[in-house]
Formats: sequence, C-alpha cells, structure tokens
Amino acid sequence: MDLQEKYRGLYLGALFVVEEVESAYRLGALNSVLSAWVREELKGREHSLDYCDSQMDLAHAVEGLSAIAPRYVKLRRQLFSDVHHIGPEPPWRPVRGAAAVRAGSRIFVRHPSYALRRIDAGSRSGAESWEFSVFTEPNKPDDEGVTFRAMVFPDDPGGTLQVSPELEAQRAWYEQLAYGLRALDRTPRLAALYDPGS
Repeated sequence: MDLQEKYRGLYLGALFVVEEVESAYRLGALNSVLSAWVREELKGREHSLDYCDSQMDLAHAVEGLSAIAPRYVKLRRQLFSDVHHIGPEPPWRPVRGAAAVRAGSRIFVRHPSYALRRIDAGSRSGAESWEFSVFTEPNKPDDEGVTFRAMVFPDDPGGTLQVSPELEAQRAWYEQLAYGLRALDRTPRLAALYDPGS
C-alpha cells in the first residue's frame, strides 16, 4: 500500500468515525450544523498530502487529519450529555478556532440551542463577521433555526458588537451571542446594552 492509499484510508476512517458518532449521539437541530462543519474540516485536509515536501510536513498532515475524529467524538458526547443529563448549566463549547455551539438542557424545559461561527477571514478594517443561529425547536432535526449576522468592529480594545434590531430585541439570544463570543476569547463591548433606545 502506497502513501496516498494510506492517507486516503485515514481520511475514510475519520469519516466513518464521524458518521457513527452522529448516529449514536443525535443532537436534533445541531446535527446539520455540526455535520457540515466537521465535513468542511475533513475536506480541508483530504488532500494535505499533496503539499508535503518533507517527513515533518507528512507528520503534520497525518496528525491534523487524525485529530479531527477524536475531537468530534468528545464534542458530540459533551453536547449529548448537556441535553440529556441533569447537571450544571451547559456551557458554550468551542468547535474549532472560530466556531462554537451550545446545546440547552431539555430535562425540565426545552431550551434553545445555539451555533456561532465566523464567516469571514477578516476585512481590511479588521471587522469580523459572525453568523449566529438560534434553534428554538432543538429536538427537531429539520429545525433550520433563525440566523442573524453580527459584526465586531475593532474600535475598542475588545471591539464593539453590532447586531440587527431584531436580535437586540431578543435579549436572551443577545446574551447568548455574547457568551458564545467569550467562549472564543472575544470580549467586545455590547453596543445594545449602552444604546438608550433599547
């Protein structure tokens, strides 16, 4: 078996693990979000071998690809526990550098689930664009949720968060957006809290 076949086998093995853990730990509306994100990450590493010029490059490519599935298994288990077990308030869980999710407990009350991800690589001005989704029927896999755009402008040390008036009006969701950003080490000034019109 040559190196290309071995690497392809590693890729297919990681995809198999992802598919099986998704079957075992069903998360309702978050399934589609997480499934798309992990497949995007796997796809981004599928051809990493083509860019390897040394043994060190090869080691990094293999390590990077092989780390995705165990990290995803751990995340799915944590989220499944957040939804189905009584315990502390479930936290926001980083998925990767610029994405996080929060699955609300469904033991006593059906809380929404949330997903947050950065959708740009940064602009010339330094502003960051984010996509924030709220799933109000999180048990339903076909719940597409409500999605908002948010911007973090670099005018303050941590930046300033600006969102639509519709999101500002939903204070619980706005609060969750702030917590999601904090989970990703972003601490912007919350403009809606200082707006006297709110």
